[in-house]
Amino acid sequence: MHASILKYFVEVARCGSIRKAAQNLYVASSAVNRQILKLESEMGTDLFDRLPNGIRLNAAGERMLQHIRVTLNDFHLMRSELDELKDERKGHVSVVAMDSLFVDFLPAAVEDFSELYPAVTYSIAAVTPWDVPSKVLGGEFDVGVTFIAKLPAGLDVAAQVALPPGVVMASSHPLARQERLSFADCRNHAFLRLEGRSPIQGVVSPKFAEFWDLLTPSVTCNSTTLLKRLIASGRGISFFSKLAFVEEIASGEVVWRPFDEPNINALTVGIITPTQRALPNVTHDFVRGIVHRLKQVELSLLDT
Repeated sequence: MHASILKYFVEVARCGSIRKAAQNLYVASSAVNRQILKLESEMGTDLFDRLPNGIRLNAAGERMLQHIRVTLNDFHLMRSELDELKDERKGHVSVVAMDSLFVDFLPAAVEDFSELYPAVTYSIAAVTPWDVPSKVLGGEFDVGVTFIAKLPAGLDVAAQVALPPGVVMASSHPLARQERLSFADCRNHAFLRLEGRSPIQGVVSPKFAEFWDLLTPSVTCNSTTLLKRLIASGRGISFFSKLAFVEEIASGEVVWRPFDEPNINALTVGIITPTQRALPNVTHDFVRGIVHRLKQVELSLLDT
């Protein structure tokens, strides 16, 4: 059986939903469903009971899951042993990124990469978007993920996608009915702020900086996870890229609306590396993996 089929099966079994599994895997629901049907065809039996609100493993599926977990565990042990014999697939990956990447994107990226490179170690830090380039340029980290504006010399952009910051709110919020939002639209609504300067204050026009300084937040904290919960519960609006709300946007729990400001909408999220410093092969492999993942996220969020 192909490794992707096993991975899809385990995720569907864990989630009890093909749609939720597809979101977590950053692939289309149809692709996951197709792999599950293919596996059931190969086994000659259904592995899930189809229910009105999802799917559930049946007895055959439970036995299959048990077998897959043993198989994957043995595979990872074998790969680790081979890597030790070859002294390959080792090394250290250092990444610095803006906080919103720590919700889903980076945890999933590290999980996937660790399956292929179990001996690799990591240093991962969350900083403000405008601090990411200097951290990479100064040699503290080898890879950065942030909003891309004017970068200093000495940095390459491995990939960038159109995921600019916008306004996020509960689907029941009055502003959710509008297609685009001006600063004036946002000014009289409860605002939930991530502690510190605006995540885009250093990369857009002074007009946004003035707007930011006039806002009086009802909640200020340093946790994106806490803000996500408050936003979804209707406590107020906040400013984020869709990257921090992939699951909630897909489910309709929250909505994201662009600003009516070309400078903000032109911002992209990108992966940066140094140009003058040779990086280990394992870091290049990690970068290729997150480039692919970032593009998959962009595709999954089209028209949401």
